[in-house]
Amino acid sequence: MVKPGRRRGEAGFGLLMALMVLFLLSIALALLAGSLQLRMRLVREDAQTVILTALSDAAVAEAVANLAQNANYGGAPAHDFGHGKIATAITPIAPGLFDVVATATYASRTRTVEAEVFRAPGGVANVRRWRRLPG
Repeated sequence: MVKPGRRRGEAGFGLLMALMVLFLLSIALALLAGSLQLRMRLVREDAQTVILTALSDAAVAEAVANLAQNANYGGAPAHDFGHGKIATAITPIAPGLFDVVATATYASRTRTVEAEVFRAPGGVANVRRWRRLPG
């Protein structure tokens, strides 16, 4: 039976419109959630990149400090540093000139850098060149 004041064709139209609004709202919220998830993943990857850069710089600094103390220092195996691991390998190139390969690992990601270090006879070591190795 139709209520007085309403036409027969309008019965249930309000419910249909409410369902349509809820459907469109759920689509909009799903798109927003997807966008936020993408942004959070990018922020997390960016934070990991910053940490890897800091760890690789720390590995080079550790190697340079040890070279300044001992010209025969050959590097260090992987060891914990902060929340990651660092390792160094040092190869003499010429008298007073060394090639340092430093590897940093954090959150299943690895960054390797190579530095050319000059060690003066007085025990002062300086980085002459530095580059990130691919991979």
